[in-house]
Amino acid sequence: MPDTREGRDKKGHDEEKRQREQELEEDLEYEKEAEKRREEHEEAEEGLAQDE
Repeated sequence: MPDTREGRDKKGHDEEKRQREQELEEDLEYEKEAEKRREEHEEAEEGLAQDE
């Protein structure tokens, strides 16, 4: 694409879109890991409650 204002704007928008998508993927992965930790914690608490 030639170096025009329109081309630079599109390139900037494309980069912003990729960055947002990456951030969303990272947030989703973080939420999945957090949910897994919560489930493991709940299972551990249930195990302790059964031992009492």
